[in-house]
Amino acid sequence: MQFGAAAIWVLPNKQSGQSDFVRESTISPFFLYTLKNQIISAVNLNLFPAGGNALNGSVRFFNFPDSYFGLGNSNDPDISEQYTNTFFQVEGRFLKPLSEKAFLGAALDFQHNSITDIVDGGMLAGDVPVGINGGTLLGLGPAFRFDSRNNTIYPNKGYFLTVRSLFNFVGDFNFSSYLVDLRKYISVKNEDNILAFQLLGSFTGGDEAPFYKLPQLGGDARLRGISNASLYRDRQMVYAQAEYRRPLFWRLGMTVFAGAGDVASALDGFQLSEFKYVGGIGGRFAAIPEDKLNLRVDLGIARGGQVAIYAGISEAF
Repeated sequence: MQFGAAAIWVLPNKQSGQSDFVRESTISPFFLYTLKNQIISAVNLNLFPAGGNALNGSVRFFNFPDSYFGLGNSNDPDISEQYTNTFFQVEGRFLKPLSEKAFLGAALDFQHNSITDIVDGGMLAGDVPVGINGGTLLGLGPAFRFDSRNNTIYPNKGYFLTVRSLFNFVGDFNFSSYLVDLRKYISVKNEDNILAFQLLGSFTGGDEAPFYKLPQLGGDARLRGISNASLYRDRQMVYAQAEYRRPLFWRLGMTVFAGAGDVASALDGFQLSEFKYVGGIGGRFAAIPEDKLNLRVDLGIARGGQVAIYAGISEAF
């Protein structure tokens, strides 16, 4: 049996001189507990303190079973094994404004993992990937953001670009990771009809990245429809997705989405014929209409007949 709760606090930005940009701060905690003493907990922060600065990140503690399917893009969703991944993580970015739209700063990722309950003679023990014994890592690096969205919670126009590098040189692992996340929002005819687009690439350098830090496809934000967020995992990842959003009546709304992407061991290893394609529909309930904050339920279908259902707060991207 499981018990859980999630919430979100929206903190209006009362500073003057912000032009037409609405940058509201949000704090979103999540907690899940099972009678087997398993825990998933997180606090996600999206803060805009005085001076136009931006602080975004999360604090997480997990003590929960995870699934290992192997590395690569051809894993079978029906073949996996469970192990326990216990970890504590603090990650985020602190950015100073260069202008109304551009920010520059630093990124941090600290994480400590303990991997237990490995099946003797199983997939994980046989593959012996980097990180099978857990460990500690600390990544630091530069971060840049360009943000012309007219709202941080439910934008209907503007661009959002994040570029981030992390260099892990303290702890048990020595590797680097790079992220490029580009989003575009368009109103079609009126503000009730919104098209949202995202193109994301996550890349790994070096040979010492633990398997649980490699880029993954799937989950409630990255190609909804893939049956398990750990199914496709490798050193490099790219995907693109698009979504149509609109209100229906009262506080109810809907979305239609589609996307494609893949993982590969090297940058020249991507093949279009092997890309994973997804599509789906979603329902929305305006929990805080004045802030355009939605509760969401999405149904996604992925290549090969995979089906997944997601529930969450705010939009996927």
